[in-house]
Amino acid sequence: MMSLLRETILKHLLLEKKIAAIRANLTIVFNLGYKRGEVLGMKSHAEFRKNRHQGDSIRDYDILQAVEKAKDDIVQYIVIGDLYNGVEFVIKESSTLLNIPVILEEVSPYEFNIFIKTVMKKSEFTVGVGQIVIWV
Repeated sequence: MMSLLRETILKHLLLEKKIAAIRANLTIVFNLGYKRGEVLGMKSHAEFRKNRHQGDSIRDYDILQAVEKAKDDIVQYIVIGDLYNGVEFVIKESSTLLNIPVILEEVSPYEFNIFIKTVMKKSEFTVGVGQIVIWV
């Protein structure tokens, strides 16, 4: 009985260590021109979308804050295996209607990049079937 308890505690501690390591190495990357090629002066899709809302542009700060709020949930999904390299998911900020479709890139087993694919403010933004949505 005591060895089972020790084993359970050890597994829990290792899991907490993994969660902390991934959280510390989760990098947000935006304004990158994702899949647009490296054309000098060409804005990314995300950059265009930030300014399409008449008089209500989306600031980098707003994007960063929403993704920061989602980090703990992102790490949990990584640890349970629902998010992994190349998976696209959406972060939704409920109070501002900000939608942030992102792609996860695994750099190493404990290091990930979150690529901002685009941004928009839309109340009825639809996602793919079975796609993970993280509300913040």
